[in-house]
Amino acid sequence: MKRIFTLITAIVALATTASAQFRFGVEAGMDINLPSSFSKSAAEDMINPDNSLGWFIGPKVHFKVPIVGLGVDAAVLFNQKKNDMGESSKTLQYINIPINARYQIGMGKLVALYIAAGPQWSVNIGDREWGWSDISQASSLSTQYFKAAKSNLSINLGAGVVVLSHLNVGFTYNIPLTKSGEALYTDPTASPTSIIGTAGDVISNFRSNSWQIRASWMF
Repeated sequence: MKRIFTLITAIVALATTASAQFRFGVEAGMDINLPSSFSKSAAEDMINPDNSLGWFIGPKVHFKVPIVGLGVDAAVLFNQKKNDMGESSKTLQYINIPINARYQIGMGKLVALYIAAGPQWSVNIGDREWGWSDISQASSLSTQYFKAAKSNLSINLGAGVVVLSHLNVGFTYNIPLTKSGEALYTDPTASPTSIIGTAGDVISNFRSNSWQIRASWMF
């Protein structure tokens, strides 16, 4: 992770020293959190996660480097989203810091197209734990709980349009590179025999991909 942030710092420094054009703006949008994927299929079959929605908002900056169409976007976004795990769900709060390399193709003064990609660091700033009851067992009630990761690293892939050089509207697919969280035991004696363990053991890690629809206004 240190190497990634060193690279990002170098890119920003290069843009600044090369008389890059700096613009400030505000970005907001909605994300569709896809069903979490689990490292153990037995846990995924039992938990049955589902889609959920969230939103984000925060300041954004753009560095236009002296190469036609090339730039760097960075933002600090407050993100609130729901993680649905079948029998229970949890509203989680993050600070997202996406930094994307961006290439823009002009189509006249009114409209331009862009593609963007880069890393995103997300820090959990709210309550990270929530419970879940497995009622699929006919003879017993087993309780597990989930714990979201303190932070995680992901990558953004996106595209969009720029209207009148100020309004940016686009979509992003966010892919986790590290785990989003864990499912753990609280009562191992009543857990399904296929994934039995001791209290506090990790049943499975999970990762949560998401689609994001975003809009920003650059001053």
